Amino acid sequence: NCARAMIRDLLTIRVDRDNYYYGCDELFARHPDVIHRLCADAAALLPTLLDGLIWRSRLSVNAQRRVNYYVKRVIQDENGKFNQALEWLVDGQDPKIICHPVVVLFSDMIWGRLASRYFFLGRCYFLLTLIIFITSQSILLHMNEGNEGEAQRIATFLCRLFIYLGSMGQMFFNQVKLSASDFKTKSVVSVGCLKVPEYLCDMQNLGSLALLIILALMCSQEPIFYCAGDGGVLFTTHCPSVDGTDRKNAYAAMSMFAMLLYWALLIDLTIFSMRISAYTLVCGRVLSELGLFLGAMAFLVVAFSSSISALNHKSKDFAGIP
Repeated sequence: NCARAMIRDLLTIRVDRDNYYYGCDELFARHPDVIHRLCADAAALLPTLLDGLIWRSRLSVNAQRRVNYYVKRVIQDENGKFNQALEWLVDGQDPKIICHPVVVLFSDMIWGRLASRYFFLGRCYFLLTLIIFITSQSILLHMNEGNEGEAQRIATFLCRLFIYLGSMGQMFFNQVKLSASDFKTKSVVSVGCLKVPEYLCDMQNLGSLALLIILALMCSQEPIFYCAGDGGVLFTTHCPSVDGTDRKNAYAAMSMFAMLLYWALLIDLTIFSMRISAYTLVCGRVLSELGLFLGAMAFLVVAFSSSISALNHKSKDFAGIP
């Protein structure tokens, strides 16, 4: 109660004949991590702090009141850099706080005026790499198979070269940067006896790492590279070193998994539609329940099959557990 009274007193607007007095700037200047401290140690005080960042007029015009939101300090710190307030609030995992009007306002401002365009441009590049990957692995691969023309072979080579350099290279750079950042700040989690960077707890980053590994394996088994050493047709994928070998089958299998991961990593585009995003969230929640159901069903099937198999019967349909 004492801390709540102090926060209310600091964030109360007072006025005399000369000045307005409001302690918001002084509070965040003296304690720039106040939201972080409250999230960690006193989450019950967050609504009081956030309510203090709102001023509502006592007068109404046409059944509406003027409202001012003082959100500068939760967007930008005193050094002019981006404030981590939103990240701290998200880590707190409190849906009531996330739905607070102040949080909704400044998060919408950050997304609408800054983050959305960079996110969209990044996703457009990723979508371009997916289109090129589909072109090289699913379209050009089956056009005139075995009798490809020179233009088709060059197009296939250029598409795969772009994937290995433009897509795999970018993913490698991002993974190294995120890993270095987590290890520098000692943000690691324990998985068994191993310590892995914290960013891999995000399924999107984990999927990117898996895609990077598969693309690297595909590059090591690329048929065009092996056929180049046979001195045959330029940029062909058909030669004695590849055809009829396990290398070609392994490359095809890795290509299939990479294609699935490319499509799966596009799921974050659902953020542009609230309806689709809500549907995706519900599906994610239901998957865990579906896994429990399948586990229970498998348990019941094995239990009844082994029990019936133990009976003294002469039916061939129930002879054995499978």
